Amino acid sequence: MSIQITKLNFSYPSSNSNLFDDFSLQISDGWTCIAGSNGCGKSTLLKLIAGILMPDSGKISIGKNNAPNVLDGSVVYCEQETAEIPENLYAAFWSDENDVRQFFSRLKINEEMLERYDSLSGGEKKRIQIACALSEKPEVLLLDEPTNHLDAQTVSLISETLADFSGMGIMVSHDRNFSDSLCTRTIYLFNEAHSFAGGRNCISYESFPCGLTKALELKNQNAENSRGEWERLNSKAALEKQRSARLEAENQKSKSRLSKKSLDPHDHDAKRKLDVARIGGKDRSTGDAKARLETQIRQTESERDGIKKSLRRKEGFSLSETDFARSINIDECQISVSGNDSAGTYTLKIPHLEIKRGMKIALTGQNGSGKTLFIRHLISNLEKDGRKSELLYLPQEISDEERKKIIREFYTLDENERGEVLSTLFRLGSDVERLNHPQLGNSDFSETEDFQNMDLSPGEFRKLMISLAVQKPLSLLILDEPTNHMDITSVLALENALSSLDCAMIVVSHDRAFLEKITNVNLGATRNGNQGEIKMQI
Repeated sequence: MSIQITKLNFSYPSSNSNLFDDFSLQISDGWTCIAGSNGCGKSTLLKLIAGILMPDSGKISIGKNNAPNVLDGSVVYCEQETAEIPENLYAAFWSDENDVRQFFSRLKINEEMLERYDSLSGGEKKRIQIACALSEKPEVLLLDEPTNHLDAQTVSLISETLADFSGMGIMVSHDRNFSDSLCTRTIYLFNEAHSFAGGRNCISYESFPCGLTKALELKNQNAENSRGEWERLNSKAALEKQRSARLEAENQKSKSRLSKKSLDPHDHDAKRKLDVARIGGKDRSTGDAKARLETQIRQTESERDGIKKSLRRKEGFSLSETDFARSINIDECQISVSGNDSAGTYTLKIPHLEIKRGMKIALTGQNGSGKTLFIRHLISNLEKDGRKSELLYLPQEISDEERKKIIREFYTLDENERGEVLSTLFRLGSDVERLNHPQLGNSDFSETEDFQNMDLSPGEFRKLMISLAVQKPLSLLILDEPTNHMDITSVLALENALSSLDCAMIVVSHDRAFLEKITNVNLGATRNGNQGEIKMQI
């Protein structure tokens, strides 16, 4: 099985340029990961392959044995969102075929879950979505960010099920552990103009015969190599130009010495000596050397300009007052929360904890074990102690009211403060142009502007919240699934930035690679029936 994309051209009606311009790509059997920054066409490419979108020109063909031929019903696309019930859910779940029902069994989906689909968690809905997709026995399965909002147990369950898929699988994912467990190839999409000096304003790609983690390493290595080789040739051309300038100066001196303009018109002897010098070639040697050097300069510059020089983007936080952070003490206690009649009361035991400056805590545990309960207790204690201003809590989902509050806070900053926030946003991988309105200030901010900027993606809002918070003295940063809705470029930039931050931090995330990079302490939440406990883990 293979997918052949040939000279594809595609643009959205609202765009003035092609997203894909003369784009060609071949994808072979097995699992392939599609990665890249937001806006580089990852989801669009999946929808074009699935036939949901149609190309302006070019061809996408799917077939076997190097004989591409579009096969009706051969492609199934799983979008990010799971709000809608899959059309084939009930027919597939009650199918007479064992090899169809097995997907629901393997993904632990029961009849009771079907009856309350709207109230299911995101992870439960995603399991149902993938089971329904597999039950259609597709030739090609397309997954768009399949692990967003999922806990580690659900991610593992889905990974094990997909590993047995015998067709061609293509996923858009920033989850390195998940994609590494399945994918043997990575295609990294990028906008040439944003990635290389002099690049076109359209999408191109790099292909790597490995999983996402290794592909990112190779991509960075290629970028460093391209910059290094470009700089080497640029320096060589500069030195050659300096030599050429010296030869030109010598040549001009030589011409001046051999000029007859300053001679007495009647000094025939002097004129004969200059003629002999010219015929002897002494005046030509310098000029000939310069001509050869000019040829060499053109060759060096041509070689240099043939290299795609990768652009380097600044990363990390640029902060002041980083020595502000103060310790946070949590007394040993038990807290309880009442559930519905069937669930009863859940009690969580919390030990005495001292969260010191520089502690970066990974808060782990299955959904429902008490992670959110612990975070709420911690936030409540800080508020009671009058230390709310020292805290930033970044929840999984940001409400409309919170989004308006964030935008309002940003635009009521003075110009210098906004500049600092925009600089931090850029370092986190954002395109800051849509927020950069220098004419706005404290006096002319309006609700109209507030709503005009509500089109920022959830990932961009998360980065804006972090960028605003780190401009203030912080003692504790609490991040609940911070990489959800973020592209891999932003995830890597956030990793590097958080690694350099010295306030205390608590991170809830299913992204193990992210946690391994930024945390140094593990706090685990465990549950046994209606009893739970928070424990420091080695």
